[in-house]
Amino acid sequence: MRSIKLFSDKVLLYLVSILLLGIVVLEVKEKFFDKKISYVDISQLVENYKLKKDLEGLATNNLYAIKNVIDSLSAIKKVNPADSGQLSHQIENAQQAFQQYYSQSNQEITKKIWERLNPIINDFGKEKGYQIIIGATGTGALLYADKSHDVTEELTKYVNDKYEKAK
Repeated sequence: MRSIKLFSDKVLLYLVSILLLGIVVLEVKEKFFDKKISYVDISQLVENYKLKKDLEGLATNNLYAIKNVIDSLSAIKKVNPADSGQLSHQIENAQQAFQQYYSQSNQEITKKIWERLNPIINDFGKEKGYQIIIGATGTGALLYADKSHDVTEELTKYVNDKYEKAK
């Protein structure tokens, strides 16, 4: 009877040891070998970001207003050629204002987009348990990655949801 008890204790000890070893192996594997690495197509993310579309819409409206001024001045110049010198100068100034506003608005839009995207991408990575999210730009920084690591659509939905909630 005592040998059966000793045998069952040994079996139980072996089973517990195997179970603990399995748990340790899984933890080590998860911690060191199952790194969650993904990538995002930056141009696709930015292009589909609703904030970008909204900011571009506002800038486009302002550009159309400047363009309307240029067109009006050009029409007046055609109808009244006597004042063409002063009108030409005003048209030139309006065209410069158009170009300047276009450049400035593009810079501001890009700055605002990245000011909003960076913290949201950080939150996304933490929530999803990613150790690394690589930005693929198409310039060769990421030469190859299996599509299963592409989280562009998921991240685009995430950032747009956050943007809609913040409106």
